[in-house]
Amino acid sequence: GAARCRHATRCVRATRHLRANGFVDVTGCPAAGLDGAAGRLGAASSFRVAPGLRAADSGSPTRPNCPIPIHGPPTGARPPAPAPARPVARTAPPTGARPVRRRSRNPRVNPPAGQPLTGGRIFRIWLPMAATWLMMSVEGLIIAAVVARLAAPTENLAAYGVAFAFALIMEAPIIMLLSASTALCRDREAFVALRRFARALNLLLTLAVLAAVLSPLYGFVAETVMGLSPEVSRLSRWSLLILIPWPAAIGYRRFYQGIMIRHGHTRRVAYGTTLRLGGMGATAWLLWDTWIPGAFIGAAALSVAVILEAVATRFMAADCVREVVGRERTGDPLTTRRILRFYIPLLVSSVIALALHPLVNLFLGHSRLPLESLATYPVVTALSFVFRSMGLSYQEVAIAFMDGSRQRFESLLRFACWVGLGASAAQGVIALTPLAAVWFRSVGGLTPDLVDLSVPALRILVVMPVLSVLLAFGRALLVWCAETRAITWAGVIEMAAAIALLWFLIGPVDQVGVLAASWAILVARMVDLAALYGWCAPVIRRLRA
Repeated sequence: GAARCRHATRCVRATRHLRANGFVDVTGCPAAGLDGAAGRLGAASSFRVAPGLRAADSGSPTRPNCPIPIHGPPTGARPPAPAPARPVARTAPPTGARPVRRRSRNPRVNPPAGQPLTGGRIFRIWLPMAATWLMMSVEGLIIAAVVARLAAPTENLAAYGVAFAFALIMEAPIIMLLSASTALCRDREAFVALRRFARALNLLLTLAVLAAVLSPLYGFVAETVMGLSPEVSRLSRWSLLILIPWPAAIGYRRFYQGIMIRHGHTRRVAYGTTLRLGGMGATAWLLWDTWIPGAFIGAAALSVAVILEAVATRFMAADCVREVVGRERTGDPLTTRRILRFYIPLLVSSVIALALHPLVNLFLGHSRLPLESLATYPVVTALSFVFRSMGLSYQEVAIAFMDGSRQRFESLLRFACWVGLGASAAQGVIALTPLAAVWFRSVGGLTPDLVDLSVPALRILVVMPVLSVLLAFGRALLVWCAETRAITWAGVIEMAAAIALLWFLIGPVDQVGVLAASWAILVARMVDLAALYGWCAPVIRRLRA
């Protein structure tokens, strides 16, 4: 109210009133200088009325909205000319006006206090992550389609499938850096400690993989244990050597992606994945019309793509890193011991989950129609992964949103159910219609006999997307409350169930390898989900209390 005074005879009184209540550098007439001072101090947040005064408390009959009683000039007197106004960049809003809120281009993870978490807010954060995982699932289909159209497609598809399965084991110890970074990188000390841990893990993992691939151990596992032919074993070994940069690049990228997710910048994660797909496609196109075998081209495309994405992610996370580094520690320090206690159960669970793929290849090599099963299994799982990726993308989003309230828990669970049902319905539209055969024949490039094996295997996996979403939500709940050991035990149970089913279906039943693998993976995932929610039950009861 004082800032709206236009009476030059009371400028000194208004100026003293503003200075007494925290406003500085107020000179000139309130009609110009005082309004400008309020604007420079921040109209939306810093401008304040004197304590104890309200607009309705005015004692002036001529200025009822002014908190300072101002008596106008004598009747008939001409008011003096106002002082020249100081130039300002912005002006304060009129008294009583509602401040204008601008919508953020990057919605924050946490809504304002008192505002419930809605499905729309979850969707805005989740959608870029879902697009990221969807694009990563598409890359498997693209590589398989490229390899299937080159020379010796059956041998190269089998070698690429074996190499990619071992690459997933290489990736397993560092894949949970995304969840760890999202949950732990709160301040400068935590960022430095977790970055040191991630670098050491990447280096040790790369050296260990290089030693294993170059040693005679790989030949023994591939040819003696898995029963691969010498040609497929040779192709898969060289493909793994090309994939040596894979684990370190993924660990580096996922560490910084977790920081961006924590700050609500999930769109940038999708931008990096788009660049990854572009690099993969460009590499495959450059090597297409050469003498290089198809398995080598697929491995080279994947390595170039992940390196390119890792570099781009570091640049996109620069402002988030500066914000984290600028924060001082507020709680207990994040020591290496605490990191290991938090991360080792996640590491073991991811190793168990990803080790299931080479284990399946081991059984497929001793099943009925072994070469055909090894060639079709990666194509079937790549198409199923497109729909299962919806669940994989939801884990970090749920971790970032959880705060222990019942409203958020129920909103996140409701959203997970809708996403899972929608993804399973979308897979069913393809698997249960003639579209599946068209896809495997036209896009996948499979021969008619391989198509006949792939279609029933895909139909078995129709309910896998909803299981993946619910499993991701349960794991997010346990990561949020730091009960990561339960995730490990659930993974151990899933691995045991898968081994038992594979042995029974391939041994006594003598089922075709790819069909036996589909049934084993499905039933083992159901067992994992049941075990996981057994450990989640106390947390769920506490949240719903």
